[in-house]
Amino acid sequence: MARKAGRTLAALAGEEVAAGDEPEGEEELDEGLSRTERKNASNALTRLGEGLLGLRPAKLAALALPERLLEALAEAKRLTSFGGKRRQAKFIGKLMRKLDPAVVTKIRKALDLQ
Repeated sequence: MARKAGRTLAALAGEEVAAGDEPEGEEELDEGLSRTERKNASNALTRLGEGLLGLRPAKLAALALPERLLEALAEAKRLTSFGGKRRQAKFIGKLMRKLDPAVVTKIRKALDLQ
């Protein structure tokens, strides 16, 4: 709320903000999506990452996933506790959000063919 109020005060004072001086953060990241849409997309990627756990090692290698994601998947297979599995699934989802959209498309196709 403070940041919003600060911008309002600056506008009331007649200060003009240059194009490069806009605050970085949520405005740039959400790209017009609502919070619910962002959460649903994040949850979908988490479920997609959980689906990778069922793939055979040969198919995982063919996807050319980042090493960190492969390590997280191996760790998820090793875990036995419910809470640990849930936390690891969230971490896998976080790593999936950083992937290139083309790689995510390849993953979806691989899971559909399975």
